Amino acid sequence: MVEITSQPVHAERDNRTQVLNAAGQVFLADGFERTSVDRIAAVAHMSKQSIYELYPSKLALFEAAVRSKLNGAWLNLRAIDRGANAEDTLTRYAMRLFEGFAEPVNFGLFRANIAAANHVPELAAELHEKRLASSQPLADHLDQLIADGVIIACDTMAMAIRFGGMAVEGARYFLGTELPGKAAQKRIVDCAVHLFLDGYRSVTDVTRDAVPAPAIEPPAREGGPAMRLSADKLLALLDAATSEFLEHGYRRASIDRIAAAVRVSKATIYRQFGNKENLLRYIVQRDIFEASQRPFTQIPVGDEPEAALAALAREALDRHLEPANLRMHRLLVVEADFLPDLAQLFYEGRVRRLGDALETQLHALGLPRPSLMATRIFYTLATFAVRFFTASTPPAEKDREIYAQECALLFLEGVRADGRS
Repeated sequence: MVEITSQPVHAERDNRTQVLNAAGQVFLADGFERTSVDRIAAVAHMSKQSIYELYPSKLALFEAAVRSKLNGAWLNLRAIDRGANAEDTLTRYAMRLFEGFAEPVNFGLFRANIAAANHVPELAAELHEKRLASSQPLADHLDQLIADGVIIACDTMAMAIRFGGMAVEGARYFLGTELPGKAAQKRIVDCAVHLFLDGYRSVTDVTRDAVPAPAIEPPAREGGPAMRLSADKLLALLDAATSEFLEHGYRRASIDRIAAAVRVSKATIYRQFGNKENLLRYIVQRDIFEASQRPFTQIPVGDEPEAALAALAREALDRHLEPANLRMHRLLVVEADFLPDLAQLFYEGRVRRLGDALETQLHALGLPRPSLMATRIFYTLATFAVRFFTASTPPAEKDREIYAQECALLFLEGVRADGRS
């Protein structure tokens, strides 16, 4: 009788399920960088060697675990629960979406998808497109609203995706801000539904926000004047450190590589910044400060007010799509738990800078000063939320023009048909 030395097929399948479940738990809790195969093996109650027989590397295991969990994560988030009217239906949809988005496992999965762009960009792009495709039920409902004469004819899939981004405030909660409770979610959703249907032109009064603008100061170094590098050497060091952190993240970034790139000693870097964390904080603070000093172009309103607002949205999108900016976004999404104060300041600083230009444009149109929530919606629409965080290629010029025009028209006018109630 021949001895069977290999596992039955069902046993291997069970082992894979066990490993993927354990890997999903650990990757979501600790992130890719901090996760070890030893830790996954302990959670799975298997040997590390057994895991490597199924998946040849941590990266392969990460890809399989994320794909396995994300495949089913969005299936129930976007069902349409029809209400008495368009507002009611959209509000119910958006509340379900926000509740699902804020659920800890789903939120971790969404964040893992963004983080995956640093390691497996094709997977991240694929899963992001799948998430966008899950907006189809809302797009179908918008088609029915067009047929009923409730909203204008439009690209309903594009509008469904736009509405989803508005409802959960785009990238805000990936960048340091704590997820809101139910009452705050309802306020956000109500504002998103109102602007989506009726646009900012329907606003007659805006309550001034009690939240002050964030204070943005230039970064400061640890070392005293006698220890400081020349301006040129410091700039070279900061550029090398920025590239290192954006390429490898905080935990895999190497002070040795930074020192070698600018031909200084590690001790020199530590004298300047104290430690690796302070160097990263300096890099991020420098980015935040430089962005705060970069004004948007002031465009005369003229005879086509939507065109002026579209030009502002296009400039915001172009800045957002700069490769270094997208990589900084991804870095801070990954490190938001480590640097929550800077991640939040990074986001809010960009919102407020764009908001200054938006306020000028709306004033020229005779419209009220935008609330902070309305400004965040415009920022979300202009940058297209998190859509391009994981994109393998940037959008073409003609697509950028379309996105900017969509942003301006949706923000100003909404999608409700003429004769709206």
